Amino acid sequence: MILITGATGTNGKEVVKQLSDRSVRIRVMIRPSEKKTRLPDTGVESVIADFDDVNSLEIALAGVEKAFLLAPSTVAQVTRETNFIRAAKRAQVRHIVKFSILGADPASPSRLMRRHGQTEKVLEDSGIAFTMLRPSYFMQNLLWYVNDIRSQGVFYSSLPATCKHGHVDARDNGAVASSALTEGGHEGKIYRITGPDALSYQEVADILSRTIGKNVRYDSSPEHYASFLQAAGLNVEEVLELDRCVASGAGQGSSVLKTVLEVTKRSSIRFAQFASDYVEAFQGDL
Repeated sequence: MILITGATGTNGKEVVKQLSDRSVRIRVMIRPSEKKTRLPDTGVESVIADFDDVNSLEIALAGVEKAFLLAPSTVAQVTRETNFIRAAKRAQVRHIVKFSILGADPASPSRLMRRHGQTEKVLEDSGIAFTMLRPSYFMQNLLWYVNDIRSQGVFYSSLPATCKHGHVDARDNGAVASSALTEGGHEGKIYRITGPDALSYQEVADILSRTIGKNVRYDSSPEHYASFLQAAGLNVEEVLELDRCVASGAGQGSSVLKTVLEVTKRSSIRFAQFASDYVEAFQGDL
């Protein structure tokens, strides 16, 4: 039995889908606040549990051999993932695949990178076999801006327009996770996951414009991005801090690695393919 946490999010959904496609027996952990969220696959076993409720974690982990760990990125993340790891240890889980971030480091100037680095250390010290997945920025993050792209032809970030990044498709993250959870030889590995090209957001805007047949521009104003993040209910300071860290070269975000090919034996998805696959989302009516 494999337990999947974070199953209602962008990457967790892909892990559930791809494991289901392999006919793997899985259990999805749903937090109480997500009970009304539609499961990625209604045929998958589910359990209601909370990272803050140790007893519920123990119930969720009963009979589980492997687990995919993806907790919400909040100030409580390290405590919550530590709760999970300790409960998994007591449940005799054999292998945990942790979804982390490119540049994870307990000493990082970015709080997001630092929290992931701290939890990675807890997992390493637990004695449970581990695999760390450290993906780059997700291509699917562009879907945050579908309304702005449809109405105004614009999306935002605070990275310099020329700053290149190895954007990765969440479907590739799901493929690497699925391989790590179902195949041998991934224990003790740290996988840095990128797309096949290092692209600036200006290049992303150009490709998106050509694909959807509409001019799309990139707005790198920190003030405009902060307004967008605040409206979306995200932690403005942490996201801007992460962008500054990435722009400085920390985490080597511009790297282009062959991890997806090496682990899954198939080529990673290019941004042009992502844009084509999601063209209806970007072109749809408001």
